[in-house]
Amino acid sequence: MKLTQGGITYQVITLSMSRLVLLLATLLAVTAVADNATRPVLQVTLEELNGTSARLVEAARSAQAAATPFRIDVTLYRESLRTLMLSNQEIEQEKDRIPQPILVSMVRMSALLHAAAECKTGRYIVCPPELMSQLVSQQQLLSGEFDRFKTTLDGAD
Repeated sequence: MKLTQGGITYQVITLSMSRLVLLLATLLAVTAVADNATRPVLQVTLEELNGTSARLVEAARSAQAAATPFRIDVTLYRESLRTLMLSNQEIEQEKDRIPQPILVSMVRMSALLHAAAECKTGRYIVCPPELMSQLVSQQQLLSGEFDRFKTTLDGAD
């Protein structure tokens, strides 16, 4: 959106609340690596990404998700996951890192969401039943892995 004031044109970026929260969580993860406070922040970022993927799967299931915002959210998910994985690699102690199986599941989810973003009918995302089945199964797997990881962290504290 462009805003003109006093002969000067400004480019204004608008973000939905969910995109803003995901962006802030990603920025916090990057900041936390520098501050050595990674474990709680990475867990929050992981939780945000899990919630985002669940929301995107539900949007795809509805067959009423507008294509452009859905694609933007999928791209933001992928980039946030990339940042999370880079932050995770910088953690020195293995016990403080996010386990590899969770990250692999998230990469699979990202690939499936990208495939869903390409399933466009008119202005809406409409996925074939096989892809929807894979998305739902992957989201259930990811949520289960996240819950187990969270339980492990809660037990370690």
